[in-house]
Amino acid sequence: MTQETFHQLTHLVLDSPMKPPANLFAKGFDDWHARARLAHFLAMPQLGKIDEAIELFRTVAPEDVDEENAEDVEEKVFALQKLADIERKIDGKGEDALRHIDEAIELAESTDFLYKYILRGELWGDRWNIMHQLKMGKEAEAEVDERIEAYKDIPVEHVSYLYYGYRFKAMMAAERGVTLVAKDYMHMALHSMEIPEAYEAGLEKAFSATHDNASWILNEVDRATPNPDTVHWDI
Repeated sequence: MTQETFHQLTHLVLDSPMKPPANLFAKGFDDWHARARLAHFLAMPQLGKIDEAIELFRTVAPEDVDEENAEDVEEKVFALQKLADIERKIDGKGEDALRHIDEAIELAESTDFLYKYILRGELWGDRWNIMHQLKMGKEAEAEVDERIEAYKDIPVEHVSYLYYGYRFKAMMAAERGVTLVAKDYMHMALHSMEIPEAYEAGLEKAFSATHDNASWILNEVDRATPNPDTVHWDI
C-alpha cells in the first residue's frame, strides 16, 4: 500500500458517519499503530473495505512492540486477533488465520499484564474454533483439556481460560447432539465468569429448555450471558 492510498483511506474513514478522532492516524503510514487503527475501521461493515484492512493488518504482523508497555502489546495483539477473525471467514485462508491467532497468543502470553480489552482465554478460544474449522477438532479438545487441567485449581474465581475452554467443549457436545453434556459444560463455563444478578433469570430460563436442540439452547445461553468484555476477569 502506498502513502497516497493510506491517506485516501484515512479520509474515507474520517469523513464516514463513524467520525473517529483524527489523532488516531496522525503519525501516518509509517506508524504501525496508525495502520492497525485504520484497518480496524476499514473492516467494519459500514465500510466493508476488507481487502484493504487485511493488507494493512498484515503489515502490522512483523512489527516490534514495546514489551514494557501494556497498551502497545495489547494493540498489536488486538490487530492480530482481528486479522485472524477476518481470515477464518475467507475460503482457503484458515491456515493464515491459525498462524496469526498463534502469533497473538504468543505475544499476549509473553507478558504478565492484565490487559484492558484482550482476554487470553478468548484468544485460545479463537484458536480452538479455527482448528475445529480446519478439521482439527480432536487436537483442539486435547488442548482445551490441558488448559483446564492447568487452571482449574488456581485460587482465583474468574478465569477466562476456563470459560472459553468449557464453552468450546459445550459446543462440541452440542454438535454431537449430547444435550445434557453440553448444558453441563456451559454451567461449568459460567462458574468461571462473573455473572451480575441481572442476568441470572435469563440464564435460568435458557437452561430450562427441555427439548434436545442443544445448539439452540447454547445460543440462548449466549444471548443471556453478559458480554465477556464488560465483566471482571482475574486472568
